[in-house]
Amino acid sequence: KHISTQAELQLIKSQINPHFLFNNLNVLSALIMKDNTEANRFIEEFSKVYRYILSNHDKELVPLQTELDFIKPYIFLLQKRFADGLQINVTIDEKYKDQYIIPASLQMLIENAIKHNIVSRQRPLMIDVHSNGNSTVVVSNNLQAKQTIERSTGIGLQNILKRYQLVSNKEILIEKDEATFTVILPLINLN
Repeated sequence: KHISTQAELQLIKSQINPHFLFNNLNVLSALIMKDNTEANRFIEEFSKVYRYILSNHDKELVPLQTELDFIKPYIFLLQKRFADGLQINVTIDEKYKDQYIIPASLQMLIENAIKHNIVSRQRPLMIDVHSNGNSTVVVSNNLQAKQTIERSTGIGLQNILKRYQLVSNKEILIEKDEATFTVILPLINLN
């Protein structure tokens, strides 16, 4: 049963969206033509993100602080891609940073928000990542659904749901109203 669970977990982890790579290479290509200094910084931040994904893809859990350190360069990449069309705020209480989270879960939730919503200067997508006082991390965004979105496979959210279920038996909560989409991730305390 343990071997079967590990195999299922590995399969789920392998489904991380390859669009990340292609989108960032397109941004880099445009930067190289315009601004070599910014292109060099973009490459440095991109390498940090890719290194994180490669070094943590086989882990079941990572410290929240490690995930937050990964999110900083990831947000830089997104802000180069979307400029004023995207606002991301991250506010996590220090007391939670030694608890654990599924690797790349914050990245996938941010990516999911961008995939399904309009991101423009006229209608900025606002994503908020914060702790809420009960050992959870909340990721929410304003809803401004794209009229023609690429057909959703649901893999991103299902990936996170399954990984949490397999690793911790903890459930994530998903809430949606007319204005906001929210995912609440439980933190895992290994002490």
